[in-house]
Amino acid sequence: MSSNLDVKSITKRVFAAYDAHDVDGMLALCADGAQGRYLPYGKNSVMPVRGGLEKIWRGFPKAVPDFGVEIIEMIPGEENTIVVQALLGGTMPADVAGLVKKGEVGRIAHAYIIRYDRDGKISRLDCYWDNTAINAIKASAL
Repeated sequence: MSSNLDVKSITKRVFAAYDAHDVDGMLALCADGAQGRYLPYGKNSVMPVRGGLEKIWRGFPKAVPDFGVEIIEMIPGEENTIVVQALLGGTMPADVAGLVKKGEVGRIAHAYIIRYDRDGKISRLDCYWDNTAINAIKASAL
């Protein structure tokens, strides 16, 4: 694997696209066959990015129209891996107990582990968050 990749720069592009609701831009930064896992959906929730995580990425801006993303910290690791702390959210469509009331702006902390291939494309993306908050948003979108 190349150690010359600027994983911070690439990662900023990924999250800027998410913040702009540009899922196609996010997908362009993913390798063919890229996989991901959103851990609160279960430890065996590995799925393809295209057709899998992509649906989630397209869904949140629909449930939260002013959805936004703010990177808090990026920690580069070994072999083109980076850990990212980010806040995601917007005006909440439902109460999130202990966090925010319906109609208020709230951001939910997420932690990502992103692995890039030697071409600088995402090959694996794992994400962790407080599932209670996300379930309240999902329920309001039904």
